[in-house]
Amino acid sequence: MILYLKTHSVTGMKYLGQTTRNPYKYEGSGVYWRRHIEMHGNNVTTEILYQSDNQDNFKKVCIDYSAKFDVVNNKMFANLVEEHGNSLGGRSNL
Repeated sequence: MILYLKTHSVTGMKYLGQTTRNPYKYEGSGVYWRRHIEMHGNNVTTEILYQSDNQDNFKKVCIDYSAKFDVVNNKMFANLVEEHGNSLGGRSNL
């Protein structure tokens, strides 16, 4: 499990996400983020914030980073919900 931070190189918009895929190839699944990429192109950098096979630790770190960045309220983030470390391989976050 990988927690990543994507930053759009042109607009500065950020997206906190999680994946089990290659985070450098995986574009992210957030609705607002996907719309932003469609509009401005996939010119992004990806930073790995945390990687672990321990689900409990991974959830805690996801919640901590979501709070640290205030991803839902911070206008520089495209996240509509906090990352919580669940739903890996399943339904994407909004």
